[in-house]
Amino acid sequence: MTKEQWQEWVGEEKDHVGIQILLMNDTHFYLKIMDIYFDEATEEMFFSFDTQNRLNRNINIQFGQWKIDDSIYNLSHENPQYLEKFSVVRGFQKCVKHTYLKEWNKTTIEIKILDAETNINIRELEFQINKHITQAF
Repeated sequence: MTKEQWQEWVGEEKDHVGIQILLMNDTHFYLKIMDIYFDEATEEMFFSFDTQNRLNRNINIQFGQWKIDDSIYNLSHENPQYLEKFSVVRGFQKCVKHTYLKEWNKTTIEIKILDAETNINIRELEFQINKHITQAF
């Protein structure tokens, strides 16, 4: 493949702007969806997150029920994401058996932030993605 063919294949940097949705950014907690992609071979939908614990105690991020289109997934049985107190921004992924997204406004994610030592609930959050704009050329 020539350099020109490769450039045509990968496109410009502006073509690589992915799905990024800031879910929360306050004095205690930062959570952002950095990317959503589908693996056609495994029929899995991956959510990549960036997060930061700004509290003075260690926490666990426990995902609960997710609703994507008309499918419901219970992620509460999965191991939580551990974050040390005053952590740096850290990335992680979660996936569900879902091949693609039909409607953005039917996506809901439940999250609990738990004290890592006592497992006491600090916060319960529910995020619903209401709108997705697609730009066609």
